[in-house]
Amino acid sequence: MNLMGMGLPELAVVLLIAFLVLGPGKSIETARTLGKIVGELRRTFNDLAAAVTLEEGQERASPPARPAPGPDSDPGSKEGE
Repeated sequence: MNLMGMGLPELAVVLLIAFLVLGPGKSIETARTLGKIVGELRRTFNDLAAAVTLEEGQERASPPARPAPGPDSDPGSKEGE
């Protein structure tokens, strides 16, 4: 596991120092708040990814635009005759 250039041992030391500085009550409250923030960010990014995927699917499903007839074309003439 590599999180922002830190391995698991370094991350454990950072969490231990945070626990000692904040204390048991405040660290639990901080972890809960951080978990809510991460969950909300995850939901937001998932919604955004779903919207982008849906938009790409609609662009691919739409029929290609037909070119406008040029000035030399005669609407009454039939091609192939």
